[in-house]
Amino acid sequence: MALQIIPLHPGFGVEIRGLDLAGPVSDADWAAITAAFQSKGVVVIRGSRIDEAGHIAFSRRLGDLQIHVLTQFLTTPHPEIYVLSNALREGKPIGNHKEGMNWHSDWSYRAEPAVGSVLHGRICPPEGADTLFACMHQAWEALDDATQARILPLQAIHSYAGYYDRAFPDRPLTAEQRAATPDVTHPLVRRHPGNGRLALYVGREVVKEIAGLSPEDSAAMLDMLNAHAVSEQFVYRHRWQEGDIVAWDNRNTMHQATEYDDTKYIRLMHRTTLAGERPIPALA
Repeated sequence: MALQIIPLHPGFGVEIRGLDLAGPVSDADWAAITAAFQSKGVVVIRGSRIDEAGHIAFSRRLGDLQIHVLTQFLTTPHPEIYVLSNALREGKPIGNHKEGMNWHSDWSYRAEPAVGSVLHGRICPPEGADTLFACMHQAWEALDDATQARILPLQAIHSYAGYYDRAFPDRPLTAEQRAATPDVTHPLVRRHPGNGRLALYVGREVVKEIAGLSPEDSAAMLDMLNAHAVSEQFVYRHRWQEGDIVAWDNRNTMHQATEYDDTKYIRLMHRTTLAGERPIPALA
């Protein structure tokens, strides 16, 4: 069956149908997947029948993989898989629970942030636990000319430790994890190397300040840009079904997990992370 590429939202996000990831995938089909990943930001494949090894193999076709710094949640036989779950094994969590419930792009706190991620829905609650995606190309392009000119040369400081300490005060980072994630500086507007378009590069919790601005001006600018970036017209809501594969490009999207009743439902998600690259400044 020929691939069908179905738009999910005006301008970004697609569902690919007619693709069986459990069998061989042609070079032409992989080229279509890669093109959609880079141009549309979010690629959804429903009802996949792949196992953990298949998930890793699919992800590697999109790029090299990296191992997550929170090694306590690498609880499968495959260290490439980072587990998100509220399930317990022998009284201990098998995955990170309440991860990502803020607008962000993965690993923006690294000098070379993750290019993208691939999330596999293994056990999905029947209600809640959606993932929201926002298109940062559209967010940039919708800004007025004066704001674009003002922020184009600016840089922002991303802090994982600052975010983590606020989000998870009950389970602090180890000294080794803290040392592995120092604050980093990235352009506030980045250029996508695959499609050439500009994108906002912000985040509600991890981006702590804009370099060179007063604390008051920095906070006001970040509040405005973060609110603008996730305006309804830029957002696609993914409602998970078991077996879904969702791959997203962190270079032109942000995302956020949503709440669910974790006393009533078990959620189990497996994530792989595509190796990083340094963001390209808009003016480069």
